[in-house]
Amino acid sequence: MNTATETVRHPPAASLDWDSDVRVLAPGTLGGRRAVVTGAGTGIGRGIALRLVELGAGVVGLGRRPEKLRETEAITRDLPGSFRWASVDVRDTEAARKAFAAASEQGLDLLVNNAGGQFYAGIADLSDRGFRSVVDLNLNAVFTAVSACLPGLSQRGGSIVSMSLSGVDRGSAGIGHSLAARAGVLALTRTIALEWAHLGIRANCIGPGAVLTSELPPEVTADMANRLVPTAVPAGRATPVEDIAETVAFLASPAGRMLSGQMLQVDGAAQLGAGLHMLDSWPPGQPS
Repeated sequence: MNTATETVRHPPAASLDWDSDVRVLAPGTLGGRRAVVTGAGTGIGRGIALRLVELGAGVVGLGRRPEKLRETEAITRDLPGSFRWASVDVRDTEAARKAFAAASEQGLDLLVNNAGGQFYAGIADLSDRGFRSVVDLNLNAVFTAVSACLPGLSQRGGSIVSMSLSGVDRGSAGIGHSLAARAGVLALTRTIALEWAHLGIRANCIGPGAVLTSELPPEVTADMANRLVPTAVPAGRATPVEDIAETVAFLASPAGRMLSGQMLQVDGAAQLGAGLHMLDSWPPGQPS
């Protein structure tokens, strides 16, 4: 992959913070809280689930692959909270509604809409099916989740945190389909913050920037680490999963009680940088 921004490379931000443990919330902060995390079997979702359990929460993890959810469960066995899981494709509306209802029927303090994903393609190269499949996963499934969990969330004045993308309002080459969906999630989130505030429900989005997880194809990981992060992230660093997990936990804690309708960019200022562009052939006319 290549862009015109390759001549500007940001060095990794240096401070004592990078030598410190990002886990700053006190043990037991989320004791007795109930949470649902989608996509809890891998990557960001697993990191969030583990931190919530570590802080004492009872977490229900949802995902498509039982073997991955079992791995998450095994890691949590000696932690203060609890983890149980159910295998479901959040795009299967009927099955997903049943899973969300079962997970939240005793009341819900936190819903984390983390399941999502996309492939990289320019708008001109997208088919109707490809565009709609990404919107279905990243937007429609979020609506299913929040609407199915509303009774449980309203019982306990719960919080909703939905994963978005950095720079959702500015565009990024190669992920227009996903940005369209995530912009819809941001609009949905802000509307929920208005309409459900009287129920004690808060809703926020997180823009996580460039996150390197083991689920990414090796060639994508290499490109992000060697090209995208140094040229597009002013902090010169990828976003650690632990940073996102701690932010989610903070939003679910009493300290987040006045935060609602917000987009928190946990991205090293990537939303202000050159752009997280994911096409080999962009900008047009650049050498490959």
